[in-house]
Amino acid sequence: MENPSGKIALSFSRKDKWIKCGFYSLCITLFLLPLPRFLSLWTLGGFLFFGLLSWITDFRLHLDQLRNNKLIIAPPVIYFLIYLLSFLLFDPIWENVEDKLMFILIPVIGLPVFMSDYLKSNLRALLLAMISGILVICVYQFSRATFESLYLVDGHYRFNPEISPGISRFMWDQLSGFEHPSYLAIKALWAIVLLFLTRNMLRFGVFLSAFLIVLFSVMIFFLAAKTELLILSILLVYFLFNHLKSTRSKIIASIFVPLFFLAFFVIIKQNSRVEETLRDIKKSKAEGKTDWKDFNPRTRSWFYSLDLIKEKPLFGVGLNARNILAEEYRKKGYTVEADLRLNSHNQYLETQLTLGIFGTLALFCMLISPLLIRKRTWNAKLIIPFLIIITVSMISESILVRQWGIMFFVLFYCLITLPGMARQKQSMSKI
Repeated sequence: MENPSGKIALSFSRKDKWIKCGFYSLCITLFLLPLPRFLSLWTLGGFLFFGLLSWITDFRLHLDQLRNNKLIIAPPVIYFLIYLLSFLLFDPIWENVEDKLMFILIPVIGLPVFMSDYLKSNLRALLLAMISGILVICVYQFSRATFESLYLVDGHYRFNPEISPGISRFMWDQLSGFEHPSYLAIKALWAIVLLFLTRNMLRFGVFLSAFLIVLFSVMIFFLAAKTELLILSILLVYFLFNHLKSTRSKIIASIFVPLFFLAFFVIIKQNSRVEETLRDIKKSKAEGKTDWKDFNPRTRSWFYSLDLIKEKPLFGVGLNARNILAEEYRKKGYTVEADLRLNSHNQYLETQLTLGIFGTLALFCMLISPLLIRKRTWNAKLIIPFLIIITVSMISESILVRQWGIMFFVLFYCLITLPGMARQKQSMSKI
């Protein structure tokens, strides 16, 4: 009898060890998200490896968990399967689908860690890891820009942030050395949401939370990500109305919302990149150039994507959409856009162009499903702000094309849709 009991004890010990190792790998991954991409890919690989070991250790338990949480897991998996089907039928180029593996690997292979009591009991560590990573990037980038702007002249230090006339070390391209400014801004927005809605779990005081919110907002301002600045204003209004309890106070607050947006616009207008965009719009209108199709590279990518979508609305043009779009640019004489192979810069257009109507339906299913199950999650208040960030960002960026965007979306899609502890225990008792 001793040997069987010893084997059982060893099995449970290994299972717990894999869960804990997977959890800490996930913590490190969230911390490294805003740093150079290859770092977080290594730790994400560790997270998936320990998740796989957990599957091997207790396959039946995790299979039951998969069945009980199919509403959470099915949408990203279906989205990947549509990509895989297009790959098998039309575009057998593995690099076109390789990074999309995250849609199935993270929710399925990572399921044992996501659904574990250990993770649910230590959610604070995951949130702290995410916020700490953003904080490290902000402190590093601002400190570096400040230090490099100091010059010793005649025994006195002088501050000059300009690298050359009109180019400051605090501009978006100087502060986003590790990743695209829009994706860094998205992560900073999410950190702000966590500070607003999970402050008690984080055990942060009001002063510390306020300081970090201001710091991350300033970072977003200097990154000059116009869509993310708009999202920040929307989130601030959303938090205000969510905080107000009485109908009367909400009515009074709604009167001042236009003034808030006006003041916010005046502030962000001070950003050189935003001011340059507004100046270009005014110049185009003054010259009678109202053809938005050729206003800038982003609007060109939107309109040329729409032209291709009209040709193949049902099944799309396939995973080679980027090269096909580049050919359209070249035909019209836009060699820079063609050489850069600019994508649609809009996730809704990108999905429709690539996968057709079925891919678009799968995308909307993936965005709507968190709303349908939000009351079952561990913190329902996080769902709507997360979707605001993602759905609005998708208007100006194809965020599910780059590894930066896919990893952020899928990881936090899984984390915010976790069932509450009580509900999980109730489900486990039925198994």
